[in-house]
Amino acid sequence: MSKHIVARLLQVCGPCRMLHAGAQSAALLEDLLLAGCDAYAFGPSLQPHPRWIGASGALPAGAPLDAMLVDISSADDAPVQLRYFLERFGTPKVLVIRAQGLDRKTIENQLFETLWRRHPGDLPASEYEGLSEEALGELSFYERVSFYERTLEAGLSAECYAQVDMLRESGGRADAHIARYSLAAQFVRPGDTVLDCASGLGYGTAILAALSSGAAFIGVAPDEASVEYARTNYGRDGVSFRTGNLKSIRDSSIDVIVSMDTLEHVPDWKAALKEFHRVLKPDGRLVASVPDRWTNAGHFQVFDWSKLENGLNQHFFVEMRYAQTAPGGFRLTDASRSLRPVQLDAVIDTEWLIAVACKSPLEGQGRGDFKHPGFQASFEKSGAAIVDFAHTYDNPYLYRTMVQMGERIRHDLKLATLAHWVIMNARSDSADRGAAICVFGYQVLEKREIKIAAKVLEFITDYIGVTSDERKNPHVLRWRLSLSFLAGRVCELMGDRDHAANWYHAVTDCKWRDFSPLLATKTVAACFFEGRIRLADGSIEQAKSCFAQGLAEALAAVKGDLNDVVGNPEQPIPFGLTELAEVIDMGSQCANAIAHSPLWKRDPGLFWKHVDIKRFGLASWAIELEQENQSLRNRLSGQAVYSLSGAS
Repeated sequence: MSKHIVARLLQVCGPCRMLHAGAQSAALLEDLLLAGCDAYAFGPSLQPHPRWIGASGALPAGAPLDAMLVDISSADDAPVQLRYFLERFGTPKVLVIRAQGLDRKTIENQLFETLWRRHPGDLPASEYEGLSEEALGELSFYERVSFYERTLEAGLSAECYAQVDMLRESGGRADAHIARYSLAAQFVRPGDTVLDCASGLGYGTAILAALSSGAAFIGVAPDEASVEYARTNYGRDGVSFRTGNLKSIRDSSIDVIVSMDTLEHVPDWKAALKEFHRVLKPDGRLVASVPDRWTNAGHFQVFDWSKLENGLNQHFFVEMRYAQTAPGGFRLTDASRSLRPVQLDAVIDTEWLIAVACKSPLEGQGRGDFKHPGFQASFEKSGAAIVDFAHTYDNPYLYRTMVQMGERIRHDLKLATLAHWVIMNARSDSADRGAAICVFGYQVLEKREIKIAAKVLEFITDYIGVTSDERKNPHVLRWRLSLSFLAGRVCELMGDRDHAANWYHAVTDCKWRDFSPLLATKTVAACFFEGRIRLADGSIEQAKSCFAQGLAEALAAVKGDLNDVVGNPEQPIPFGLTELAEVIDMGSQCANAIAHSPLWKRDPGLFWKHVDIKRFGLASWAIELEQENQSLRNRLSGQAVYSLSGAS
């Protein structure tokens, strides 16, 4: 249990100088120390540990506490306990309360009155449904309020004063607002510039920054007092606030726009969407929420899903839709907490609608000013081909929207439709078309769309026929090799084992060295999969030869040019060593197959158990596991499972 607590503490606070106050044992202290924290513990009973502070002891002199975890046994005693610990050990940057099941409002209101607020990283969207109106959860995180806030409230304008800092509120209403921003943070990609439109008092911008790896977060609001409040209380490195509107933002300069509960306040909301479209980059995203069929003071619009979706479709691809309810809502007053994805065409009854939409990357037909927010610095330091998109794609804005795992369009049918459009319209020998065929083909493979599998093979054969290994575009080579592997998988799906083996064998003739050792994942996998086919056909020696070549390819990749793997160590490519580890893991499976090949004749099942194909490739295994989990979540939430036939 203590390891679970430590993991949560580090997610919010990181390894830091921390005190566990009110501790009953040294168990948590020991795990904190082993996690790299400069940790101490204080409690009523003396424990035989050098970092245990007794009744008359004190913290060693040094830096102030970064965090204090306080165990509270009674809500009524909380004020006295907290005052004692804070007076004795000093005020930390982060206060963590462990008081599961105790009266939430009593404890939180006391904290708010003594100038604490909820920590922006306290509530991941996934935990929203498990919160309680009445009782605290396992751990609750708070941070100290700026001194400036104590004097500012009296000077707020009427418009600003009507707003609420939801990080200083307790209960379902505040939780719902916070959870919407937490959900939006999931769509912020590494290095993104994020605009929080109508940021108000700034708490939402702070949540986006605390829960994502974007590079810059800009809150924009029309009221100067609100902006000053936000700037003073939530401004820090990478988080800024300004007075104004979108007209002050340059064209195509923003990666993600977050617009929470804003459009209903705008007389010309379609003009606002047009402005969102203007300032977003061609691979940018919009996350917007509106009330579902209810209105309030200051609302100019009443939205239902049809109205919102139709407006968004004029400028964006709508890729995800979420529905949210909270206790004590305006329409569904008795609803429980819920925040879940729902299919785009579902008829539902909810309190808030949340849409995730992306600007069409097809508007970015040009390489000129493209810079990948997550990898540009690595590319400039190394020039590595694996992160060179501006010089290798006719339209590099396709990469994040269509190709990059974890960042691309999340709606399967719309992703397949975009990929199919690129297949049919991009230059026949471009990296763009190769990438699109690969994306479309894997969608067909994952959904077992056997009736269009032959069409995928036709696309692959045509692409390989019009491209060449001798081209000076390394990303074309990447897709030639990847597509040969995909063709083998598609042939297996169709039951054409001979052609599958031939395609796998063809992969080994491609020159991964001209792209990156990371591309050897496909070569090693092709050797292994061909060997698997040979085994099933009874050709053990041929199979061993395939496994041996897979092992040799993995070893060669390890000896490859590390600049093409991790780039310059001063600004490393973040995924390089992870994917090289996948090459090594795949090679280890080939080694296992060779080492245990004598078992094949005696007991094929025992042989296969030792090879452990289930985790063939660490990254691939993790992706497949997440796909299975997402499929389960979709079924539980009623999310549609789409056929791709219409896209072809």
